[in-house]
Amino acid sequence: MKKLFPVILLAAVLFNFNITFAQMGLTLNGGIQIPVGNMSNFINNGYGASLSLDYKIPVVPVGLSLTVGYDNWPYKTIYSSSNSGVHEEGTGIDMYSIPIMLGPKLFINIPGFSLEPYLGIDAGIVFSSSTFAGATFGSDFIYSPMVGFRYSLPPGIIAIDINVKESNLNDSGSNQTISWLGINGGISISL
Repeated sequence: MKKLFPVILLAAVLFNFNITFAQMGLTLNGGIQIPVGNMSNFINNGYGASLSLDYKIPVVPVGLSLTVGYDNWPYKTIYSSSNSGVHEEGTGIDMYSIPIMLGPKLFINIPGFSLEPYLGIDAGIVFSSSTFAGATFGSDFIYSPMVGFRYSLPPGIIAIDINVKESNLNDSGSNQTISWLGINGGISISL
């Protein structure tokens, strides 16, 4: 029995490592990004995509996500008039943001269902560019509360992830908050 104890201990440690490691996941989302507030005056609906590395804490229904995204919007066509006539300005895909965020998610486990609703908030830094009044680049603080759900597909390795996220970029150059609503969908894969 003394000789079996180290083997049993090693098997228990490796089994525990596999359970902990199985809590990691990768989520790929994409969707429409709808400007709200002042941003909707000069920006049309855009698109976005994000990649998240997720870690679900064992035993409790909380997870942490590290997310990198890309959002892009075309400017609305803006017309100005002068003595020489009407001029068109502000067209084309002229604004983008690259957020890098970290945040918690609270999962609501419903026994017997494959549907798992969640609430979360991400916060971090965003790198953005705009060519509305010449090329400008900057980095600012961003935070994004969200609500969503995951639906696990058998055998539970892949899940469909749908969420609605309100992103708020605190623009240090203009002291304004630029906001947009993302309606996103994608897949989550357990690693």
